[in-house]
Amino acid sequence: KQWYQRRVRGHHPRLGDICRKCLEGTWEGGPKHSDGVAMLVRSWLEHGAEMEEVVGELQRVVDKTGSNLPSLTRSTLPPVYRVVCENLVGNLRKISTDTPDENTVTDLAECVNNFAVLISFIKQINNSRPMIRSALTLGQRFLEVFLSKGLPALSGLMKEQWLEVQSILKRLQTPTRYLHHVTGHSKSIRDIALTAKVPQMKKTLELLVLKVKAMLAAHGCSAAFWLGNLKQRDLKGQEILSQEPQKDEDEEEAGSDISELSIDTDEGEEEGRGEDDPCEDSDPYSESMSIGY
Repeated sequence: KQWYQRRVRGHHPRLGDICRKCLEGTWEGGPKHSDGVAMLVRSWLEHGAEMEEVVGELQRVVDKTGSNLPSLTRSTLPPVYRVVCENLVGNLRKISTDTPDENTVTDLAECVNNFAVLISFIKQINNSRPMIRSALTLGQRFLEVFLSKGLPALSGLMKEQWLEVQSILKRLQTPTRYLHHVTGHSKSIRDIALTAKVPQMKKTLELLVLKVKAMLAAHGCSAAFWLGNLKQRDLKGQEILSQEPQKDEDEEEAGSDISELSIDTDEGEEEGRGEDDPCEDSDPYSESMSIGY
């Protein structure tokens, strides 16, 4: 391993180009074919590939519009999806947040946007159990890193770059809402492996709600935050009807699990905010900021 690291040091761009060239080819399938493609994508990302380009190629696979890389197909997508999500979590960890500035906001915005696109693939490709598992596991990791590094950095930049901060938080609404649907779907199909990941994901979503609320309150903008009920839905967006034996359990969760409340800026916004806005006169950026979880 040390010999390999010495040999490739200083040749990262070239190694990345070689990996991309391999992905442009069409290879014969086999039991390890998908894992081999995922390994190439991992090396490509580690040696110069832009995350936006890789996510864009996956988007073409999902949309069936034809990727520029023939090795990326629906059959190779699950392991590649896992690798890309892992790399995105790594990218988020690498962002320097010690002294937040404009670059920090830009990097966080890119990570959150890529995260939203990757989570949206679950909705477009229904019932891909490996991808759902990756979304639950790595989605939770992403949110944990965002909570520990990203949110404190955004809090420090609220007054200077409140529009960008607001944009990032609102962009995060869609994937967190859909991850909530994924937890409901996992429970409804009674998949033991997926259901085991649900409690921790729900706790992470709950913590995100509480910390965003606390951040806004710290900046005197509590009224910009409101809670809206989020119904249990499956991957297709259809409401999951509670079964009678689960009624008591569901009622208990509804009263105690804030992760079932998600951002919603399109419906019920005026009702959630109320008439009196304590930020209205004291904060110049409060008028156009409305973030509902």
